[in-house]
Amino acid sequence: MTTDHLARHSRLMATLTQALIIGMLVLNAACWFLPDAARQYGLGFNLTAIGVTGNLNVDVGTMPWWQVAGGVILSSIPLLILANGLIALRRLFQLYSEGHYFSEKSSVLLGKVGFGVIMWVLLSFVLTPAISVWVTMLQPPGQGLLTIAFDSSDLVSLFLAASVMVVARIHQKGSVLARENQQFI
Repeated sequence: MTTDHLARHSRLMATLTQALIIGMLVLNAACWFLPDAARQYGLGFNLTAIGVTGNLNVDVGTMPWWQVAGGVILSSIPLLILANGLIALRRLFQLYSEGHYFSEKSSVLLGKVGFGVIMWVLLSFVLTPAISVWVTMLQPPGQGLLTIAFDSSDLVSLFLAASVMVVARIHQKGSVLARENQQFI
């Protein structure tokens, strides 16, 4: 692939990453305000799926506005952390589109992508009990639930994110060595 093609693809990926960030935050809120559509089409992210379409025996459509708003806020926290990692990915693609492939800045951004994914998974795990208690708190006595969830996709996400962070460190070391080699020439 030529440099022009790579720059064009990098710009496209930067744009798609921005669309993903906006889309996932809008979709998360929409699932809470349109729970029937979320259930019908299986929409939602980790915490949204637990709160809206999960097996908690609650009808989000009958919840008071403040409880729905709390669900949106709780389920958005991990997504905002992920969005921060995706913003770093967007900036990384922008650097690539400018021809800055092996720089210390690109290494730092790649590390932020991995860290964002790790924090997203960990915060989703930590906030799962909170969201389950939040959406069932108005249920009759004995029907409130405390849910804990961690599945194989979380483990795979953690592994891939850790791998990206290791590659970022290798990338950073390589850019330092390349800069040192240029000084000798």
